[in-house]
Amino acid sequence: MPKRNRANTIFIVLMCLAMCSVMSLAMTLLNRGLDAGFFRAWLRSASIGFLVALPTALLIVPPLRRFSERLAG
Repeated sequence: MPKRNRANTIFIVLMCLAMCSVMSLAMTLLNRGLDAGFFRAWLRSASIGFLVALPTALLIVPPLRRFSERLAG
């Protein structure tokens, strides 16, 4: 795998991990508050989010990147 493709894939994985963690944290806090089962609920939510977001991002990001490069000229 060329270095640029590897860097892009790593970026997508890290961005998905960060976004899923932050979004699930916010939504779990809003929906449950800081109760006794918060950490477990947050980990579950973040894990499910990551499992959905990663394949989606791996499919969607490359065409969107090409499209945005075409729009930018």
